[in-house]
Amino acid sequence: MPVPDMAASFQAAVVDVLFNKTIRAAREFGAKEIIVAGGVSANRALRDAFRNQPEYKVHIPPLSLCTDNAAMIAAAGYYRFKLGHVSSMDMDVQPTWPLS
Repeated sequence: MPVPDMAASFQAAVVDVLFNKTIRAAREFGAKEIIVAGGVSANRALRDAFRNQPEYKVHIPPLSLCTDNAAMIAAAGYYRFKLGHVSSMDMDVQPTWPLS
């Protein structure tokens, strides 16, 4: 299978799963509106899938604001490292980890 076809098929499968699971969850939990955000919301096919459904009002930020926060995580790690903070490979997640 040519690489572009494989990539398109993979994208279609991922969009299908994300869209259908989100709609199912919205129905199950009685959601009134859906917010699509984060790096994945930059995907045009995913944006179109949510925009083209009539059941829910959907909020999607402008493309310029749909970024992955990997750069922010890398910057936080860099500044912690510069301050001499080094963690072992078995550290646990700390979502409110101070940067100072």
